Amino acid sequence: MKSRRVRGRILGTGLLAASIVVFIAYSYVTLATSWGLLVLKLTIVVAVGALLAVLAWIGYTMTTAPEQAESDKSN
Repeated sequence: MKSRRVRGRILGTGLLAASIVVFIAYSYVTLATSWGLLVLKLTIVVAVGALLAVLAWIGYTMTTAPEQAESDKSN
């Protein structure tokens, strides 16, 4: 049980450190280089794509879901 906790803390520390490093690198590339506009455009495309993928998944799930039985509809 203790080893799981230790692994969880190590993983959590790694995720924290990685997110800070990626944020600093992203900020530097966006604000201090000539690649900033391209990085912003790519960020927007990825964000919009992720949102539309979630909406498509919801639509697919709603379309392919089996119909409810009559007894389920009354509840």
